[in-house]
Amino acid sequence: MSRVRYVLLATLLVLATMALLSGCRSAHTTSAILYIDEQRYDKAVEVLQEGFQYQDDEADAYYYLAEAYSHLAEEAVVDDDYPLALEYFRNAYDAYQRTLEINRSEWEDEVNGSLAFNYNNRLRQAKRDWDDKYYEQAEGHLRLAYAALPDSVASIKRIARMKMQMSMEDDYIEQRSELLNEALTLLNQVLADNPEAYELLLDKANVLVALDRNQEAGVIYAELLAEHGDDTVLLTEIANLATNSGDYAKAADFYIRIVDLNEGDTDANNDSQNKEMLVMAGSWYAHSTIGRYDEAVTTLDRAANLELIPSPNLMLQRVQAYYKYGKETQSDAAAEADPVRKAELEARATELLTRAVEIGVAMTSTYVANPDGFFYLSGAQFELGDFNSADANMKTYEELKASRESIGADTGG
Repeated sequence: MSRVRYVLLATLLVLATMALLSGCRSAHTTSAILYIDEQRYDKAVEVLQEGFQYQDDEADAYYYLAEAYSHLAEEAVVDDDYPLALEYFRNAYDAYQRTLEINRSEWEDEVNGSLAFNYNNRLRQAKRDWDDKYYEQAEGHLRLAYAALPDSVASIKRIARMKMQMSMEDDYIEQRSELLNEALTLLNQVLADNPEAYELLLDKANVLVALDRNQEAGVIYAELLAEHGDDTVLLTEIANLATNSGDYAKAADFYIRIVDLNEGDTDANNDSQNKEMLVMAGSWYAHSTIGRYDEAVTTLDRAANLELIPSPNLMLQRVQAYYKYGKETQSDAAAEADPVRKAELEARATELLTRAVEIGVAMTSTYVANPDGFFYLSGAQFELGDFNSADANMKTYEELKASRESIGADTGG
């Protein structure tokens, strides 16, 4: 027997023994495993494809075919051959799925582990490139991640968000509309297969807002709100849309809703913006075009309870709100025909204006150089009939205002 024939026979005996030890594993699959160990991945694919001509229902064969394709995909990434890597990752995914179709119970853990490995490798590289602002490379790796695991839409969502980020950078200002539309196209493609994907719908609404397509965004927000009314991220986006559309009363309502949710949970980390949202909401409620003064004073008082040291801005917002609310209530009382109701309104107006005086006194005592505090303090005192105090504080207001204007003129302000 020649040496060549002897070696060949020995190899066949080894393969046969391995096949017996592995149960019903075919010789082709056993050969492919050896090729994979030797990093001859293309040869493993070749021998497995040959084996499928004789048997196409062996789970092991498809699993190792997927493994070979996965290695080939990584080699293509190293060689910077994106189209080939994309093809190999898709082939690997299909082979993994075929493995599960044949024998899920035995192979599910291995397949899921391999899919996660391929996917997370690409995500990690994409993150590095994204962080370094190599956006084209990052997008390539994210698309490869999607090919490796199309069951997850996270990679496509990240591409859309990356394009949204790029659209806000000075280097891409001329491409802003193009980038946003690309993001919208990506989201629509994924939503076609995942129409109920909440985060994707929210991202789409955000892109529409950035494109000034607020009416379309509003429709999506309304639909999402019906099912996810306790999601503070969604509520914040709706509040932002309302602000951009000039609907400040609606924005204020959503800010209050967000604060209620933040204070109602056990996560202290989400409370940092509560005071700021309350102040903003209260100031909007108190605006003359909205005039929801009762909610304004309640909201601003709530914000004040979050301060250790009273700030001049919030104190001013509060004295303004109480003063305006008191004045409006006075007007309501003057127009009221029912004597009982009239007396109630007059008492309420006095109460509100008195509170404005109390806050005004506290503000002017603490922030003696702020003219605005003296102005509203004077107004509230005048409405209460304390004319001497009102005149004195108005004089102080005028002096401080003149001094401020003089300083501004001297500095070119």
